[in-house]
Amino acid sequence: MKNCDNDIRAYHDERVRLTEDQKKKLRDRRDANRKRLRRGLTKNEDPAPVKSVIQGSYAMGTVIQEPESAYDIDDGVVFTAKSLIGPKGASKTALDARKMVRDAVDDGSFKTDPEIKTNCVRVYYDDGPHVDIPVYRSTTDWIGNDKYELASVDWKDSDPEGVNGWFREWVKAKKAGGMEHSRELIRLLKSICKNRPSYTTLPSGFVLTVLVQECYQSSDGRLDIELRKLIEAVHRRLENNLMVAHPVVSGEWLIDDDTKHRTEKLRELLGWAVETFATLDRPNCMLSEALKAWKTVLSTDFFDQRIEDAETEEKRRTAAGVAAPAVVSAPKSYCYSEDIIS
Repeated sequence: MKNCDNDIRAYHDERVRLTEDQKKKLRDRRDANRKRLRRGLTKNEDPAPVKSVIQGSYAMGTVIQEPESAYDIDDGVVFTAKSLIGPKGASKTALDARKMVRDAVDDGSFKTDPEIKTNCVRVYYDDGPHVDIPVYRSTTDWIGNDKYELASVDWKDSDPEGVNGWFREWVKAKKAGGMEHSRELIRLLKSICKNRPSYTTLPSGFVLTVLVQECYQSSDGRLDIELRKLIEAVHRRLENNLMVAHPVVSGEWLIDDDTKHRTEKLRELLGWAVETFATLDRPNCMLSEALKAWKTVLSTDFFDQRIEDAETEEKRRTAAGVAAPAVVSAPKSYCYSEDIIS
């Protein structure tokens, strides 16, 4: 396969991964929102939280660049169950807890009022980002372990810190096996989906993360080869099974019968990508042709100048009668169905 490793790395670093300035902006938003929440709770004489739990792609380090800075920061807030008991001895409902948090952050400084969502309170910033605040209550079981419940339609079992721990452990395990591109591959797979706004029902970033965890099974050292293998492996996985289980909360599904249309659309998109990659296996595939295939799959203009430069060099070599170097295809070592966690 024609070597486009440097090109894919450059695309990832310049167009996908957050810059340091972007990271700082998100940290500042998170910290300001935490202070606003605590001030509001104190002002309203409501219970103080015991801690905040940063979660989602921000906690995992897999946030990607967004058009118009439309970033989503997930920063949960935890209260003790005891502190959420009213003066008459009744516990706050899940909706009451979300209303309490919404009222605390609604200090009149936003053009768009903070909004109560099904699983969080959402705070909108005028310059693009929004902060989602899932609300949790915590109890301690008989052996001293913390248990969390999320304020959703009702209080339901959750484990936000467990998800963070799960992610750290599997990235560490992959790295020990020589697979060092877990985060890069998650970001690139997310960018493939993000760059296709016509696909409106694709899975969440968390679902994509779980699929990468399942299907990233071998290392080649070249990011272009590993990304191609991953796309083909995830496509095969979805041909076998469209359902995706929660990696931490037992019995919970991220994709079930009611939502499998999302993984069906992802399977369709990745199947088209697999067909596009056939160009890379042609014996005399030129660098410009390989870059055009990657441009198509990644849906970006990033490679345009590189394609033009490659075509110029190829024409020069042809005019000079210089033979093109032989192309060696990469071995096909993929994530077969027997390796998949279903």
